[in-house]
Amino acid sequence: MSTPREEAARWFIRMHRDAGARPGAADAAAWRRWMDADPRHAAEYAAFEALWQDFDSTPRTEALATAVDTAARQRRDTRSNARRAIITRGVLGVAGLGTAGLLAWRGWLEWQDTTVFALARDSAIGERIVLNLPDASVLTLGPASRIATRYTRRQRAVVLEQGEALFDVARDAGRPFTIAAGQARITVLGTRFTVNRLPGLVRVSVEHGTVRLAVKGGDGEPSLLLQAGEVGELPDESAGAAPGAAPGAAPGADGAHASPLPRRVQRDARDSFSSIERGLIVFDSAGLGEIAATLSRWRRQPVCAAVADGTGGPRITAAVQRADVESFLDALPRIAAVRVQERDGATWLAPRSTAPEKIRKN
Repeated sequence: MSTPREEAARWFIRMHRDAGARPGAADAAAWRRWMDADPRHAAEYAAFEALWQDFDSTPRTEALATAVDTAARQRRDTRSNARRAIITRGVLGVAGLGTAGLLAWRGWLEWQDTTVFALARDSAIGERIVLNLPDASVLTLGPASRIATRYTRRQRAVVLEQGEALFDVARDAGRPFTIAAGQARITVLGTRFTVNRLPGLVRVSVEHGTVRLAVKGGDGEPSLLLQAGEVGELPDESAGAAPGAAPGAAPGADGAHASPLPRRVQRDARDSFSSIERGLIVFDSAGLGEIAATLSRWRRQPVCAAVADGTGGPRITAAVQRADVESFLDALPRIAAVRVQERDGATWLAPRSTAPEKIRKN
């Protein structure tokens, strides 16, 4: 399967083959569909447009295409003798330029992939940090959260290693903004949204713009496009050991196994913003795992969930001010079938049907 960069090279040649002439309507429509299919397509094509400024003739462009095709074939099975034709004329005239073109192209790619900005930050329990990024994007890190940011000349990438963050991304068609969060990959051009890593899942809530949620590294897997006001979730087993998850608890914020594919969920996207922006914690039919992980970000003594085998326990809907976390924990047994127990320097939550002996075994 061709990479987005190889596809961009072929589209660039197709759209610029006849100097001074407009592409046909069919070609233009097909090109637009390809550009809209994936933000990476626009980014790679924009890179070719930038390089075009250094090439003032069609033969030079064909030499570039030949070099790209050569590099792609070297990465494929060397025993294969099949050669895909990506240009229909001028091959003999540019044969002597292939090596030089390839070397120049590789050097240009290395220049494009050079780190131009890097930042790693983590927030303390109960702390929120606002980070102004060099592209005019703004990242707000929630409490007890950790991120690593790396910008190159063709990509803006963030890794959310723990917790939650609010992203207000400046639009840049030439550099898509990507977030890796456990097994999830989120891709945007310009939008405002939150990403929350919970035990067993990653939740993405969109205020405006469009966000693509997919499995990280799963280029052939289905992805989910989220629009303004929508919320999506992706199961994430790598988050199973996050704060608030009891050892041996089943994956998922409520202790249940889930589909490995991203899915749209019926939630109010605004709830995810209130926690980071105003310190108002909103639970919407939340399981004990989600409640424990979330409250642990706001108090020194961690909260852990001891979920009974085969069940996610009770689901709770509530709104809690950050200053009222202790009062909420005190009241929890009175508003839901939950047992709250202080043990080993932590506060444990369990369904009321779970015996204290079982909690201690976890």
